[in-house]
Amino acid sequence: MKIKNIKLVTTCLVFFITIKLTAQETVTIPLSNSAKEGLLKMNIINGSITIKGSDTKEVIIKGIKREKSKSYHSGRKTTKNDVSGLKRISNNSLEFNAEEYDNVVRVQSTPNGTTDFEIEVPTNFSLKISTINKGDIYVENVNGTMDVSNINGKITLKDISGSVSADALNKDITVNFIKVTPNVAMAFSSLNGDIDITFPKTIKADIKVKSDRGEIYTDFDLKAKPSQAKITKGDKSKGNAYNVKVEKWIIGAINGGGAEILFKNFNGDVIIRAK
Repeated sequence: MKIKNIKLVTTCLVFFITIKLTAQETVTIPLSNSAKEGLLKMNIINGSITIKGSDTKEVIIKGIKREKSKSYHSGRKTTKNDVSGLKRISNNSLEFNAEEYDNVVRVQSTPNGTTDFEIEVPTNFSLKISTINKGDIYVENVNGTMDVSNINGKITLKDISGSVSADALNKDITVNFIKVTPNVAMAFSSLNGDIDITFPKTIKADIKVKSDRGEIYTDFDLKAKPSQAKITKGDKSKGNAYNVKVEKWIIGAINGGGAEILFKNFNGDVIIRAK
């Protein structure tokens, strides 16, 4: 089976400092089997990721090079050469790589600069995506298994179906499920943002939730029970026969229980909604 590989490099030269150009490029990646569910794998350093599901049978990727802000400092020393009378050429280049093999699409971008991505995928498509700096993650109208991570931006999943594992270190996680894959465990975690998840009111799940410095809210009829202290038998020769750890987990069942859904937060609230 052939690997489809597309590498893009577009370069714009700015000869006048007052002119502002933004490089962007759109490519279409055909799938090996459009009747089969696919998977998008994408890990970028700088930039936002927007993904929308549609009736397309291909993956359409639009990369947009974000213009550097005036406050940006590259860390490079200024030249010692005499450049008086010369015009500075700004490099507004865009570069990313997209590869498909057996319905798995991989997208990579250069860590230099910031590239935002707008991607259209078939509705039935799984995602394994992450970004670190200068961008949010937004997904809409996708049905599949989703593994989503964002260090310094928020995560928003709207009108999605399937299962989700999501973590956002410093911003909010907001998810609106239309349908949930039954009997599949899920997890949501954050350090400094709120976790706000909306499930179908008929979902069957075992809930495990805690927030060290935030509040927990729900409109489900959650049958809660106290969490058990963890006791670990230690080494008596070191004078530590037992280690007892008590954590503030709330454990309960929704609609009779089912697969475990874990919510873990530190400085933010956890909101579990029924729709």
